[in-house]
Amino acid sequence: MFCLRHLADGWKISNCERDDQAAFALTAERLSRLTWREIRNAPRHGVGTEKIPRDALKVPVPDSITEDVQFLELRFSGLKPMVGFRSKEVFHVVWLDPRFELYDH
Repeated sequence: MFCLRHLADGWKISNCERDDQAAFALTAERLSRLTWREIRNAPRHGVGTEKIPRDALKVPVPDSITEDVQFLELRFSGLKPMVGFRSKEVFHVVWLDPRFELYDH
């Protein structure tokens, strides 16, 4: 359910502290057991999701991501967001944002 191929430099798992790295792994495992319907219906500050407009991002979008892609946010460590996009059943993580710097929260 998760793809890490599009992780942007400076926003990768290796840029996170150890506790957040562990939380990401546990969250990915937990979310992989849910359907997208369950994720969409869950509270956004729980295991749910919300849309993030492209113009809300404070960083450039990687060139490999086309203009038609719509970004979603999922929480990976408490309220700390991971932002990426869904393609069929796969969530492509682009940014891990443990310091809440990617967009205005």
